[in-house]
Amino acid sequence: MGRKLTVMYYAAAAAIATAGLLHLMLGPNNLGFNVNQGILFIVGGIAQVFWIIPMVRRWGTPWYAIGIGGTAVFMALFLITRMPGNPITGRGGGTNPMSIAVEVFEATFIGLAAAIIVYENRMKKTLDEKSSTEVPTRKNKKLVPILTGIVVALVLAGLFVLPLTMPRPMGVPPAQGGSPGIGQFGQQPQGQQAPTQLGGSTNQTCTLTPSLVVETTPQQTEGPYFVDGMPNRSVITSDTSTGSLQQGIPLNLVVNVYDVDNGSCVPLSGAHVDIWHADSQGVYSGVLLQGTSGQNFLRGYQITNENGTTKFSTVYPGWYEGRAIHIHVKVRTFEGTQESSEWTSQFYLPDPVNEQVHTQPPYSNHGPVDILNEEDGIYRGASTDGLIQSNTGQHLMLNLTHQDQGYLGTFNVILDAHQTG
Repeated sequence: MGRKLTVMYYAAAAAIATAGLLHLMLGPNNLGFNVNQGILFIVGGIAQVFWIIPMVRRWGTPWYAIGIGGTAVFMALFLITRMPGNPITGRGGGTNPMSIAVEVFEATFIGLAAAIIVYENRMKKTLDEKSSTEVPTRKNKKLVPILTGIVVALVLAGLFVLPLTMPRPMGVPPAQGGSPGIGQFGQQPQGQQAPTQLGGSTNQTCTLTPSLVVETTPQQTEGPYFVDGMPNRSVITSDTSTGSLQQGIPLNLVVNVYDVDNGSCVPLSGAHVDIWHADSQGVYSGVLLQGTSGQNFLRGYQITNENGTTKFSTVYPGWYEGRAIHIHVKVRTFEGTQESSEWTSQFYLPDPVNEQVHTQPPYSNHGPVDILNEEDGIYRGASTDGLIQSNTGQHLMLNLTHQDQGYLGTFNVILDAHQTG
C-alpha cells in the first residue's frame, strides 16, 4: 500500500503541475486583451506548479486541502463563465481542447488529493502514534532544492518558452513573385527595433481622390495565431488538408494598399497581403492548442495588383472569449526571398451587424457576441506604431455593405513608405 500511496503523491503533483503549465501558457497571450484574466492565469499557474512541493514532500492534510480548494475555485470560475448571462462576464464563453485539458487535469488532482487525505487519516487511526511506519513528511532534505529547481524551471518554461512555441505552428515562406514594386518600403522606421516594421510617431496624410484626404493607417498587435506560408488564394473558406468548407455568411473583402508619396496616395503593387480570422465558432486554423494544427481554413494571401488591390472571399468571422470580432491583416514586401518590410493590423466590424449575424446559424450555435468593440482592450488601446494614443479600432472599421446574401467589406490601407529612421 505504501508504494501505491507514493504513486498517488507523484500523480497528483504531475496533474496539478500540468494544469499550471497550461495556465502559464495562456497567461501572456491573454494580457494583451484581458489583463485581469491574464494575471489570474499567471498567478494561478505559478501556484499550481508550486504545489509539486507539498505533494511530493507530503506536507500534510492542510496543504492538500488548500490545493483542493484553490483548484476547485479555478474550476468553478471556468464553469460559471461558460454560462450565458453569468455574473462575471455577462456572456457565455466558449471551450477549446486546451481549456478542456486544464479542467481534466484539475479534476484529476482534486480526486487524487482527496484520496490521499482519506488514506492518510485511515493510516493514522490504525497505526500507533510512535510507529515508524507512519506517513513521513520531510524525510529527504536534499530533495528540496531539486524540487525548487524543477518548479522554477517549469514556471519559466510555461511563461516564456511554451507560449512562443505552441500557439503558432511553423510554416514556410510564401512563394515569391517578380511583381514590380517589391521592396519599395525602404529602411527601418524611426522608433522601431525590427528593421521590417513600418510606421512611426508622426502621422501622414495623402489625397486618395480630389475630395478625400486620408491619414496613414495605424498598426495593431499581430496576436498569437499568425501562421506563415499560407496558400496564395482569394477564396479562403476551404481547408486544403481536409477538403472541408467553412460555413457562414459570405463576406467579400477588398483591401486596397496605398503609399504616401508627396501628399498623394499611390497604389502599392507587388505587396503580399495576408488575411486570417476565426471561424463562426471562434476557432482559428493552424493552432495546436485549438486542435486545428495543420489546417489552413480562413487563411491566405494575395499579391496586390497594379491598382494596389487584393480581394478575398471568406465568411463573416465569429467571436472568441475576450475579444471583439476582428480580422487580422499583414502587408509585406520582399526583395527576392528576403522580407524587406512589414505592416500589421486588425480590421473591425460594426457591432449591430455582429449581433445580427450571431442570431443566425451557424453563429447562433456559439451564442451571442462576447464583447462589443468599445469593450475590447485592443480596440480601445493605442496603436503599436505610436500613431494613435487611444481608440485605435475606430480607425480600422471595415466599410461594410450588403452584397447578395452576405456582405462586402472594403478598406484602404495607407502606408507611409518614406518615413525611415
